[in-house]
Amino acid sequence: MYKSKGTTILIADADATFSDSLEKILNSRNFLVIDKVSSRSQLADVLLEVYPDLVIIDYNISQLIDGDAALDIHHRFPQQKILLLSYFANLDVFSFCIENGINGFQLKGCNPEELYESIETIMNGGFALPGEHANSELSGDKPPVLNALGRRLKLTLREIQVIKYMSEGINDDNIAKLLFRSKASIEEYKNSIFEKTHISQLEHLIAYASLNLL
Repeated sequence: MYKSKGTTILIADADATFSDSLEKILNSRNFLVIDKVSSRSQLADVLLEVYPDLVIIDYNISQLIDGDAALDIHHRFPQQKILLLSYFANLDVFSFCIENGINGFQLKGCNPEELYESIETIMNGGFALPGEHANSELSGDKPPVLNALGRRLKLTLREIQVIKYMSEGINDDNIAKLLFRSKASIEEYKNSIFEKTHISQLEHLIAYASLNLL
C-alpha cells in the first residue's frame, strides 16, 4: 500500500505564488517537495541532479512551461512519473497524456483531497483523472452514446457498444452474446477501436470512454 510520507516531488510552474501554495499543501500531507522550478531549462537541469518520485508540471501553454516540457521529460527520463496540472479538463489534455505516456492530470483548481488522490493513483501505478464533476466539459449534457467526438473518430455504434460493455468489466464472450456476434467479431471491433483512438491499454480506453462517450 502506497504511503505519502517521504514521497519526493518536484514542482514545475511559472507562477511562483501557485508553486508556494502547492508546496504548503503537499508538505501538510508529509510529501517532500525537493525543488521548485519556473522554466523548462531549469526543469531539465534539476532532473539531471535529482530523481523525484513525481514531477508536477503546469500544462498551461500560455506560460513559460507548456505541454512540450512534459513530453521532453518523458522522452529524456522515461521512468519519471508525471502529473500535469491544467486549468481545463478536456480531450486535448487527456489525449496528450495517453499519447505520450504521461501518468495523468488534475485541475489546478481542485481541492487538496483530489490532488492527494491523483498522486496516490499515480504512485500505485494507475492513471489519474479529475473527479467526474470537476469540469462541465467532461460532465455536461452529452448524448449518452454517440456524440460529436464519436463522429469525429468515426466510431460505429457497434464499436461504442463494445467500449461500453468493456468499461463495465464484461468479457469478450459475454459481449459477443449481448451483441449476437461471434467472439472473433468482438476482437475485430476492439482492434478497430484501438486503431481509431490510438489507445492500446484497456485501462486508458475505459478512462477515455468515461470522459467522452458514455
